[in-house]
Amino acid sequence: MTIAFSKKLSRRNFLLASSCAIGAGSVAMMGSRYRALAASKHVFELDDLANRDVFTSCGMCVNKCGVIARVRNGVIEKLDPNPHFLKSRGMLCARGNAGLDTVYSPDRIKYPMIRTGERGDGKFRQASWEEALDLVAKNLQDLAEKYTRAGTVFVSTEGYQEHFFTTFAECYGSPNTLRHPSLCLASNIQGFGATYGTNPTPDVLNADYLIMSGANRSEALITPDSIDMLTGEGGKRKVVYLDPRFTKTAAKATEWFPIRAGSDMAFILAMTNVIVTEGLYAKQFVADMTIGFDELKTHIEQYTPEWAEAECDIPAADIRRIAREFAAAAPRAVYYQGRRSSFFDNDTQMRRAMAILNGVIGNWDQPGGMVPNSSIVLERHDYLAPWYDGVPPRLDSGSASYLSEKDGSWKYFRDRVIEGKPYPVKGMMIYKQNPLVSVANRQKTLEMMEQMEFICTIDITMNDTAYYSDVILPEATYLERLDPIESLGGILPVVTTREPCIKPMYESKPNLWIIQQLSKRLDDEIYASFDFTMEEYRHHQLRNRPDITKALKEKGVFYEKTTPTYGDTYGKRLKTKSGKIEIYSEKYAQKGLDPLPVYSRPADIPEGRYRLILGRNAYLTHGTTANNAYLHDLMPENSLWLNAGEARKRGLRNGQVVKVTSSLASEQLKLFVTEKIRPDCVFMSHGFGVITSGQRLLQGKSGSDAALIEDNVEPISGNIAMHQTFVEIHPA
Repeated sequence: MTIAFSKKLSRRNFLLASSCAIGAGSVAMMGSRYRALAASKHVFELDDLANRDVFTSCGMCVNKCGVIARVRNGVIEKLDPNPHFLKSRGMLCARGNAGLDTVYSPDRIKYPMIRTGERGDGKFRQASWEEALDLVAKNLQDLAEKYTRAGTVFVSTEGYQEHFFTTFAECYGSPNTLRHPSLCLASNIQGFGATYGTNPTPDVLNADYLIMSGANRSEALITPDSIDMLTGEGGKRKVVYLDPRFTKTAAKATEWFPIRAGSDMAFILAMTNVIVTEGLYAKQFVADMTIGFDELKTHIEQYTPEWAEAECDIPAADIRRIAREFAAAAPRAVYYQGRRSSFFDNDTQMRRAMAILNGVIGNWDQPGGMVPNSSIVLERHDYLAPWYDGVPPRLDSGSASYLSEKDGSWKYFRDRVIEGKPYPVKGMMIYKQNPLVSVANRQKTLEMMEQMEFICTIDITMNDTAYYSDVILPEATYLERLDPIESLGGILPVVTTREPCIKPMYESKPNLWIIQQLSKRLDDEIYASFDFTMEEYRHHQLRNRPDITKALKEKGVFYEKTTPTYGDTYGKRLKTKSGKIEIYSEKYAQKGLDPLPVYSRPADIPEGRYRLILGRNAYLTHGTTANNAYLHDLMPENSLWLNAGEARKRGLRNGQVVKVTSSLASEQLKLFVTEKIRPDCVFMSHGFGVITSGQRLLQGKSGSDAALIEDNVEPISGNIAMHQTFVEIHPA
């Protein structure tokens, strides 16, 4: 099948070893500042030797699309898509184009700063790097002496230089790293991993039938899925979309069902019921590749389409029809697992139900099905982390059923910090994460931070979390740094590079430099793990791979193949205990969990309230881009979606400012009255309602979802359940 496009080494050992549719559309959509830039027509060809064009990688979201930076007279004037980067189909979205503002924003952190007033009052003074680094190192040493090395938590999110930060945490001796997955992917990874031994990638491009539960790919962009979803071969592909809200994906779908929030599992189980009871499943595949089908047959009998209709408000006849269509399209049919935050506290089991449904139609490792990821292996850099006696295990150990040792669980960890049990954590080192905006129940995050004796943030902008820090260290942006070579796994794995387009502005420094300077101040043994240059690091990564080096230089990207390979896992053991697709999970049974997904109805919505649902849009990457001038021009504030009938009943009008109140807080924002949402739900975009005065475009505007959302938790993965909060609405 062809697609459309025909850890550990010491310093000593280390040295020894060593625009198109969306693109054009994005430009058209950009705001006035960007239109003015485009009107200058300062766009040169790559071979214009009088100017500098740099192959690099976008850093505006997780996709890391290939970019060509047009540098003129020392200024990055434009970012263009790299046509060789197949993963984004040679395109660059609005956010990618707007990356210039990360460099030239007046709101950048320009130099190290030390707090002078009370936390949160925004009073800082400029400091030298020497003074700021000395202060951070002294506090890390003091915290280790008072509370052991586990007394400091290292908080971070994904990025090309995050590895150095988490390695620094290990070398410092803290087991407490806290990353982003328990705010987004943890339950997804756990649900599919428990079934397949891995979290596979849907082969969207080659699928004839897609079902998406709330995965709003037309706005929550994931390359290449957001593009491929819309480019069905000859109009053959059918997209069925379930969401309480009529999103832009709903507008592009073949069918949209405004499902009752929290009932997706009912729909999936009923589809499975039809496929199993009518004998539409892939019989030979199920016999050869799965275990637990007999248990599923018995278990699924209770979940009829008629039962599901009462749960999810989708007619039984449609559920039955969709199930039959889905099975008929197999194996080129996918129930798309998405990449969205956990909805409810049953999310891992809901993802398990998705995985099982995909499994019984036999779409595993097939064109248009669920394909295991592959990767291009680069040389690893080992390091030697010092050993420290008397350091306890992770603070949140034993909380979630399957807790990631590296990622942790924000909900459980924060609760234990506040309780001070089983031991005190009094220091925070933060890299590139903004928990005051990204983690549900902002007040509780503030409570956690207020009891810290020391907080240091490494970032590029004065976000809310930096605003509450004691020391702020300015990092160079992704357009100013030389980063490690990155291998991105997937159906078509790719190696990318990130090159400095200009020198770091102001006094900003790359994260590696910051980690090296802190390490020097702490201990020679720690520093030994960081005693290299970025050039040495990259050279070692590409040892014995001159083909990759050549491709990155000539095209900015490397592919070993440009067409997918399918079926490699057939005849081999999968990475599950049984070696097969585990429909019935013995592992879960032994841990006291349901071995097959069991549906439970979400709590009824109290009279006079609405369920608050969240989602993404194409302009914002979580809370990181709302203050970007170009993107702010397109979306200056968020609003509260309310069904038109409900607005009439309450005498509320479009554009009116309302007060939204949950059990935690009240926020004010404008009302968007629309027919595009169920009457029992309201919706708001993430990333607004900030506290800081350091993001001038956002200050005093709109409302914060993090302040409103309760921190319910999905207990198997530790993921926060985002859609279990009810709110009242009143005129402001």
